Amino acid sequence: MRTPPPLDTHAHLATDIDPAAVRSLGAFILAMTRSTDEFAAVRSRNDSRASWGVGVHPGLVRNIKGFDAGAFRTAVESSAFVGEVGLDGASRVPLADQVRVFRAVLAELQRQPRVVSVHSSGAHFQVLRELHRTPVGGVILHWWTGSAELTEEAVRLGCYFSLPPAMMSSIEILELIPLERMLPETDHPYGDRRTAGVKQPGGVAEVERRIAKLHSLELREVRVQLWRNFRTLVDGAGGQERFGVAWRGTFEQLP
Repeated sequence: MRTPPPLDTHAHLATDIDPAAVRSLGAFILAMTRSTDEFAAVRSRNDSRASWGVGVHPGLVRNIKGFDAGAFRTAVESSAFVGEVGLDGASRVPLADQVRVFRAVLAELQRQPRVVSVHSSGAHFQVLRELHRTPVGGVILHWWTGSAELTEEAVRLGCYFSLPPAMMSSIEILELIPLERMLPETDHPYGDRRTAGVKQPGGVAEVERRIAKLHSLELREVRVQLWRNFRTLVDGAGGQERFGVAWRGTFEQLP
């Protein structure tokens, strides 16, 4: 098979980005939103290589205070995945309010399984506690910076980990994450600020290089493995049919 295009499992795109600009990125991208209102602006988009998720970002006061479980449920029905959601220890939003919303999100994911990209900055223990309380499949811990002990617990929970370029120096944590649980991300425009060269969604070359070095693999082997990881995750949480034709075609070509 030919080497598949790059995969970016967490990036932020402008909701009005031109479809041609998305195609020009040359990658498959999970595009996050921060609220059901933001998701409503992209719900009708039909980008072949960008899939848009519905999110409720824990760092944004208005989004947490204005969370509507019914609107979120309706949005999930038409989304391929959920993201960005979770908890943030540095947010101005009281943690109790964040937890209330995150619990509602996880409860909905028990009813409607989806891949979910979870924010955990400064609240790693609390995120894992909620995942224990309301278990769901398809969890991707986005830009995880938890301790070694919490990382091992997250692995036991079955979580996957999306790794931005900014995380590639955290060797002690990367060594605790099985290769089969790794996924690439940019978190553009946040997680790739210090990346050399062009900074754009889909720019995961540095992530692939570091993983290749860590596991003594060829770059092509890494690219294929990361796609296989994502396919396994999708198969266990909502299914491939929720993703577009181009996504499914790439899944089918993987060994």
